[in-house]
Amino acid sequence: MIEYFTALVISYTLKGVEVEANVWFETHHECQQVMQDDLADPIYDYLLTLYGRDIMMRCIMSDQVSYEAIRPKLRPQQLETFN
Repeated sequence: MIEYFTALVISYTLKGVEVEANVWFETHHECQQVMQDDLADPIYDYLLTLYGRDIMMRCIMSDQVSYEAIRPKLRPQQLETFN
């Protein structure tokens, strides 16, 4: 299993200029949990109150590996097994 660093990207417009803020997580699952568990709602609601409806939050996976499970290599067929 391979996991990738994932950013929670918060995008909104501030006085006509697009602004983005990133919060990084080690896995896509952690980022999704923040959004599903309503942990990001206070930030979203506050920005929504200040800057109106032009706000978006999403999880974007990077191409940088944060974790890669090590799998054992297969034993070559020509080797005998010892009993």
